[in-house]
Amino acid sequence: MLNDKPVQKPISTAVIVSKVYKRPMAGPIREIADKLTKLGVKVYLDANTAVGFNISEIQSITRREMRDLDLIIVIGGDGSLLGAARTLVDLKVPVLGINRGHLGLLTDVNPDNIDESLKRVVSGQYSLEERTMIDVRVSRDSDDGVGELIGSSLATNETVIHSGTMAHMMVFKVSINGTHLYTMRGDGIIVNTPTGSTAYSLSAGGPIIEPHLDLLSLVPMFPQSLNCSPLIIPGKSEVKIEFEAPDELAELIAINCDGQVTMRADTNSSVFIRQHHTPLVLIHPEGYDYYSLLRQKLGFGRSLV
Repeated sequence: MLNDKPVQKPISTAVIVSKVYKRPMAGPIREIADKLTKLGVKVYLDANTAVGFNISEIQSITRREMRDLDLIIVIGGDGSLLGAARTLVDLKVPVLGINRGHLGLLTDVNPDNIDESLKRVVSGQYSLEERTMIDVRVSRDSDDGVGELIGSSLATNETVIHSGTMAHMMVFKVSINGTHLYTMRGDGIIVNTPTGSTAYSLSAGGPIIEPHLDLLSLVPMFPQSLNCSPLIIPGKSEVKIEFEAPDELAELIAINCDGQVTMRADTNSSVFIRQHHTPLVLIHPEGYDYYSLLRQKLGFGRSLV
């Protein structure tokens, strides 16, 4: 849910988190920490980030200690924020993304206007937005009928279930809340959140969904059917995906979350997807406009001639 009115609680403590890339990020981290300090904010550094970039002059804290802070700042691209979200969402601390990557749909604070954006956020001129995350679990039925959990992950954008081999079709049996939806033969299936509707799902022909809506989307990948369209379902739905294998010989499957975590299983397994109990809370500086972001980042509505 988006709160359009500025939140009046100013920011007094913040922690900086960044994925440890090969790119030089130590400079931007120090620069942003300095700007925040001058604005009166007590700044900490995530312990993993401090070690990865060899930054010792900023006090580091563990992820458990972040729970009592006002703000988590993720510096990097959208992938950095996706990775941080999976491990930090249950802390229930708002997250601000500062873009040092490419697209920047989630890390919406640009370096060009960082001074003004930080000043607004620190003074309480920001909006809070809850983003749905999904909980993905993979289990295998044993001979005695008891399911064995073989993998689990959270995802902010989507989970993609496929064979792990390019252009290899499989048979997917999809159920929603215990009711059979369809049996589809295709390359894979995407289950995505509204946040993920502008990611991999968009490339597969899925709809763009306003990020604050309580929905999930199912997008078939190259189905061998003319009537298997993307489907929007209520956010509280539980999706179950089972498989059929030729001659009852188990085939390998891959379950990918946010393009960053891959779980391996086989067609004797089942995949369960449901909404995570805690949403990701994003902070946007005052003036944030989702439609403007679509036009700028994705060329939405741009003339073709």
